This record gives sequence, C-alpha cells and structure tokens, in this order.
Amino acid sequence: MSTIKFIHCADLHIDSPFKGISEINEELRDILYNSTFQSFRNIVDLAIENQVHAVLIAGDIYDGADKSLKAQLRFRDELTRLSNQGIPSYAVAGNHDPLDSWSASIVWPEGAHFFGGDKVEKYPLAVEGETVAEIYGISFPKQNVTDNLAMQFDRENDEVPAIAILHTNIGENTGHKSYAPATIENLKSRKMDYWALGHVHTRKQLNEDSPVILYSGNSQARNPRELGKKGCTLVEMEKDGSCELAHHSTDVVRYQSADIDIAALSTLDEVIESVKNECIDISSVMEGRHALIRLTLQGRTEINEELRKGNNLADVIDSVREQFEGDDPIIWLEKITLNTAGMYDVDALRGGKDFIADIIGLYDEISNGDADSVTNIREIIKPLTESWSGAKHLDEFSEEEIIKLAVEARDWTLDQMVGDE
Repeated sequence: MSTIKFIHCADLHIDSPFKGISEINEELRDILYNSTFQSFRNIVDLAIENQVHAVLIAGDIYDGADKSLKAQLRFRDELTRLSNQGIPSYAVAGNHDPLDSWSASIVWPEGAHFFGGDKVEKYPLAVEGETVAEIYGISFPKQNVTDNLAMQFDRENDEVPAIAILHTNIGENTGHKSYAPATIENLKSRKMDYWALGHVHTRKQLNEDSPVILYSGNSQARNPRELGKKGCTLVEMEKDGSCELAHHSTDVVRYQSADIDIAALSTLDEVIESVKNECIDISSVMEGRHALIRLTLQGRTEINEELRKGNNLADVIDSVREQFEGDDPIIWLEKITLNTAGMYDVDALRGGKDFIADIIGLYDEISNGDADSVTNIREIIKPLTESWSGAKHLDEFSEEEIIKLAVEARDWTLDQMVGDE
C-alpha cells in the first residue's frame, strides 16, 4: 500500500462544563453542553466517510480527571462505531485526563488502543494483514508531568512510516502550561515521520516535513479566547513519510470577536444597527455554526457618555439579541466592551496650564514607557491582585498591559472631568 490515511485530533475535552454561560439562553446552553460530544461524533463521521485507516487522539480526551461515566460511555460508543467499520483508534492521556484519574470499569472495543504511561509503546497499523505504519505513544501517568517525554521515543523500523502521538508543550509562549516540555529539535532527533501533538488548542504546524510536526488544535472551542475554526486534520501519508494535510472543521459552536469604530455614529439607534450588522457579517462566514460573539466599541464619539449611562449598554445588547431570536443557526451577542471616549481634544488639553494638563502629563509618563512610572503603577496594582483568591494564576502585568490601563484610565478620568464639552 502506497498511501495511508488517518485523522489526527486532540483536546476533545469531552464533557466540558463551559463555565460562565449562565446568561446564555437555554437552547444555546444545551447546544454548548453537548458540543464536545457532537464534535467528536463529527470526527468519527469524517473518518468513516473518508475510509481512513486510523484515528489518532493526542490527549485530553476528557475535560477533567473526575470524568463522568456519561462522557466515558459516549466516547466508547464512538470508538465502537470506528471499530465496527474496521478503523482502529490510538489514544494517549494528557494532563486533563491522566492515567491516575478515575476511570469506569467499561469494556472497550477491540480496535481501541490506549498507550500506557511507564514508557513509550508501539502498535502496528495493519491494513489487510500488512503492517503499513508503526504508531508510537506515551500517556501522562499523572497530571503534572515535567519530564521531556519526547526524548523517550526511539524509532525501531525504517521499513514503514513511523507516527508518534504526544501531549506536550513545544517551545515557549504557547499560552499553555509547560507539561512534558520539549523542543522542535528534540522531536526531529527521534527520526519519526509524523508527530501528532496535543495540548495547544490552536492549530499550528511547527515543521512542514521530515518530520511533519503538528498541533491539530482542539475540536470544539470552550471559551471566547478560542476563536475561529476548530476541528481535526486529515492526513494522507506516502510510504516515504511525505504527507498532505487538510483541516476539517468539526465544531458546533464558534466564538468570534470584532472591533467596531463608532466615531461617526451619533445615536444609540445607529449603534444598535451597527452592532446587529456586525453580528450578521460574522455569522455569515461561520459555515453554519452557532455564533457566540464579543464586540468592542471604540473611537471618540459624542454619545460616549450616553453609552456609559445606567443600563444603556445592557439595553443595547438586549435589543440586538431580540432581533436574532428564533434564528438557526443561533447568533448570540455575549458581550460588548466599551473602549470609547468623549469628543474632547486631548492634545489641546495637554497644552493647557491647568490641573487637567498636569493629570494628562502624569498619564503620559506611563503611556510613554517611563520605567519608574510603570514600576510605581505595578506596585500600586499588586495589593489589589494579591488579595484575590486566584492571584497565584496571574502573571505579573506586562509593560504593554500597564500602558493600556493607563490610556484607559486617562480617558475615563477626562470623561469625568471634561465630558463632551
């Protein structure tokens, strides 16, 4: 056989609780709750439709160590569908569902293969009795794995392609905790043809060939920070290890955000219409998915004070939501953030010789990156965050974040002192 086909997916997070969705309407809440189940079912449908030779799952199958029986049964049922079609599955456990977490005593289908956590294991991928590839993998035995698991992989056979499955953090600044950290060079040194990676939720190809190194991303976004298409990768691999990759969207609900410049708008009616049109535009490119949308209004506008008054912004949101009631797919405006300011001329105020000019000067020192001013602000903010129970999960404010806060604080201060005069 010259070409083998397989699906690489990861970070299914089945049974994710989708925290913070209390304000979402009941219909969308139910869709969200079932979306991680449905997205994996979509992966299985894709595998059967394309008659792939295997499905690889690179960790975090479940959302948490205390995975529900319902989640395990539904996952088992989908693997059974694959097995009944003669499609084997190969899975490793990640940091969300390590091997030492609770698992039900259920019977898995014959075609389901789960890698252990003591050492790298190898399974042959056979088609009509012929071994066409060898699949290597290792699971997380516990949640906090800090060892470089990649260096435990060792290719044993050059006669057929070698495929590795690993849940890992490659490099720095991925936005994810550094579990099983490794480098691209580490992976290249193990002489595999394909690295099926999990852990990072954004699809990212780290090396194009010799070997292909790919994060497939998660199959269903779970919060507004995970924007855009989510799904899996269909791989066609030749006998020499060369690959063709195709992303397939499997998500049910899609998150998106956008900025709207309202500087030219003069009434709340115009704002409502502009927000509604932006939601329609976003939904139109979502391939029929339900849309969860966050918008930021920005610009200097004569209705800044009116937008910020009382419940006006909440009423704008409610008005837009009402216009989309009953639509399928659902369009849900989750949140609007204001990054607006009044119509006053900051440059003119800065050139004055009064108290307001002095205040602007203090903010300018921060926004211009003055080291002492930035340090002072960081020290002022620190007690406010240290008293919060979740402070241990916060990184120190960066200089860019301090500057952004200073500009927002300056505009808020001027709104109170100058208004739209």
